[in-house]
Amino acid sequence: HPHTHTPTPPHTRTRPSPLPRPDPSPSPLSRPSLRACGGGGSDGRAGSASVRMWGALPLLPLLLLATVAPRGADAAAGWNDLNIVLVDGQWRQVAVAPGPGKPAPPRPRDDRWKFNDTSIIVLIASYREKRCPETLVSMVKNAAHPDRVLAGVVQQNSKMDEDCIAGYCKRMGAPLRVDESGGFYDANGCPHYANLRAIRLSDREAKGPVYARALQAKLVTPEEDFCMQIDAHTTFIEGWDVRILNEWGATENEYAVLSTYPTNAKDLHKNSNNHWEMPHLCHASLNGKGKVVNGRASAAANLERPLIAPLWAAGLSFSRCHAERNVPNDINLKSVFAGEEYGRGARLWSHGYDFYTISRPIIGTYYGSEKHGGGSGNFDATEAQESTERLATLLKWQGSDQSPEAVARLGFYGIGARRTMEQYAEWSGINTITGKVAKNCIVEYVP
Repeated sequence: HPHTHTPTPPHTRTRPSPLPRPDPSPSPLSRPSLRACGGGGSDGRAGSASVRMWGALPLLPLLLLATVAPRGADAAAGWNDLNIVLVDGQWRQVAVAPGPGKPAPPRPRDDRWKFNDTSIIVLIASYREKRCPETLVSMVKNAAHPDRVLAGVVQQNSKMDEDCIAGYCKRMGAPLRVDESGGFYDANGCPHYANLRAIRLSDREAKGPVYARALQAKLVTPEEDFCMQIDAHTTFIEGWDVRILNEWGATENEYAVLSTYPTNAKDLHKNSNNHWEMPHLCHASLNGKGKVVNGRASAAANLERPLIAPLWAAGLSFSRCHAERNVPNDINLKSVFAGEEYGRGARLWSHGYDFYTISRPIIGTYYGSEKHGGGSGNFDATEAQESTERLATLLKWQGSDQSPEAVARLGFYGIGARRTMEQYAEWSGINTITGKVAKNCIVEYVP
């Protein structure tokens, strides 16, 4: 049975104060003139929240930046124009919000994203990862309000590997102790230890990344507001919790999921190509029955707010926690090491969720050999074949089992009722039904 560590119950929340919206990053772009101000409560009183900023950046009011009208839908654009997307080697200017007469997504049900006690649980699946402790250290040290940040780690280690949470506490100067049963306990006041949760498996129990990510849902309680899935080799920018909540709020969409390939860790504090270029996912390939693999990211740049995108990525996924509860990773997808992202994306989108490319880097990920990972885990050919067939049924792949029995076996992990699989295949450009693939880098909201 997995060993679990459960924190003490969340503290009783007090009436929060709205946070001031920081400028997303030092930017060469022209911005609307906004009067600098501090935080203010909903009752008009001065707020007490403070935000750690880069250098001497001003504090700005919680207003969405005004959108500059583009030259026209999908118009040719220049390097320094606002809100541009790279399509077949050409920059195109796009609208980052629905225009007049266009359908708009449901607005956030409340303004919890503005508050300094709004909880964020960071979900991490770790297979023998050496950088996992540093990921937790970066998460805590760079949060503007670390008390509201939690972590849920699904760890799959050998006996020789360092425990992620124990390694974090050691690096924070408060090492854990081990009791007679082999469990950890906090004897030295490890900072924010009560906010750290874990499911500990041995590396021999590992069944692939999708299975591990599915276990993450067990670490999410009804009290958590926002869920953030990342890799175990991630670093965070200063004030990341405020920044990512502001990005989510800027979508004006209760069902927004911020998702893309994270920036390379070594480039986290850079203005990429001098126009805030961000990875924008809009291409994938069909790699055999049931397998859709996200391709190399295109790019969006000079974004004034997050941009709606057709594809979901596992390395960064930030949303209200109802997405994690309603559409969790499929625990039946075992021995799947590539191609699962499109399936989760199809499920999220068909349940009414929408994907957005963030406008500025917030986390960085180590890629390639810099991951310092422990490999990909165990592979079972029978499990892999069953997972492939399951994905093929989900995605209505040509030649897949579409019998009522096969569809029923998907159960809770099937396509949603808000939108259809046919709609997603057409809208995303990755049509698993017809076998045709297009690169739909510019898409609009579908009600």
